Amino acid sequence: MNALTPNRIRTFRRKIWRFYRRNRRVLPFRETTDPYRITVAEIMLQQTQASRVVPKYLAWIEKWPSWKQLAKATNRQLLTAWVGLGYNRRALFLGQLAKKVVSEFDGKLPNDPDTLQSFPGIGPYTARAILIFAYNMPLITVDTNIRRVILHEFGLPGSTIREQLEVIAQRLLPKNRSRDWHNALMDYSRIFLPRRLANLPPLTKQSRFPDSRRQIRGEIIRWLTIRNRINLASLLNSKHHQRELTMAALKSLQKDGLVVVQDGTIRLT
Repeated sequence: MNALTPNRIRTFRRKIWRFYRRNRRVLPFRETTDPYRITVAEIMLQQTQASRVVPKYLAWIEKWPSWKQLAKATNRQLLTAWVGLGYNRRALFLGQLAKKVVSEFDGKLPNDPDTLQSFPGIGPYTARAILIFAYNMPLITVDTNIRRVILHEFGLPGSTIREQLEVIAQRLLPKNRSRDWHNALMDYSRIFLPRRLANLPPLTKQSRFPDSRRQIRGEIIRWLTIRNRINLASLLNSKHHQRELTMAALKSLQKDGLVVVQDGTIRLT
C-alpha cells in the first residue's frame, strides 16, 4: 500500500466526507445519542441489515422507550417483538441487559468499554460502537463494512489481520468526529463499494438459510410466541424428513437458554 502520509490521510478523509455529504443515509438510530436507543440498535444490527432492523427498532422503542420499561418485559414479549430478525437470543440479551442496568447502575448505561463487555450480548465491537454513537468517544471499531473500505482504498490483501486494520483506522480517525466518521465509512461501503469484491473475502460464511438449523430454530420460536407450548412428538412428526436437523436445532435452543424441554413438551424459558 501507499505510505500512510499526512497528505494521504487528508486526501482520504476529504473523499469520504464529500461522499457522505451527498449520500448520507437517514436512519432513525442515527437521529439520537440516547445510550438506550443506540444499544438497542447496535444489538439488532449484529449480523442483520439496517433495512430489516428499522421497522423492528421503531416498534421496539415505541413499546419499551427506556431501560426501566424494558426491564419489565417477559421473555415471550421480547421474542414476539423480535420475530423476523433472527438470532433470537439477542432479544433475551437485551432484556437481561436492561435488568442489570436498572438494578446495578441506577438506570444509566456505563460509558466504560470494559464494563460494557461484561453485559450480556455486548462484545468488543458492540461496546465500542455504543460509545462511539452515543458519546462520540475518540475510539475506532472495524466491522465488515469498514474493513472493506480500508482494504479497498489502500490496496491491502483480504488476509490483512484485524490488528493492522485497527492501527490504520486509528490514524485515519478525525478529531472529535468519531460518530460521523464511522457512519460515513459505513455508508461509503454499503452504497459505493460493490457488494462483493473478488479480493475481499468475507470474515465469516453463513450457512444457507432455507432448510437450515437456523430456519428451524426460528420456526420453533415463532410457534412458541403464539402458543404456550409445543408437543415434542408432534414437532418431530411435522419435520419427519428433517428429524435430525430439528433435534439439533432444539438442542441449540436449549443450550442458548431459549427453551426448556420437559415431559415431552417444549416451552419458552
